[in-house]
Amino acid sequence: MTEKELCNFEGKEIKVICSNGRVLSGFCVYFTQALDNEPEIASITVNNHLGFTEIYQNEIETIEIITK
Repeated sequence: MTEKELCNFEGKEIKVICSNGRVLSGFCVYFTQALDNEPEIASITVNNHLGFTEIYQNEIETIEIITK
């Protein structure tokens, strides 16, 4: 998944499946491009009942938008 594709999920309810098998659902509140992030990997931040969770681009297996 490219940075451009990843940024399209900001502001949406999403379900993320990580490469380690972890599944996380929630509202994507932030997209951070690689140049503004440390380490220099793009990421999204998801807000749900667990709080805020940052997920790096290289950890993401799949993302889907949740429609209600």
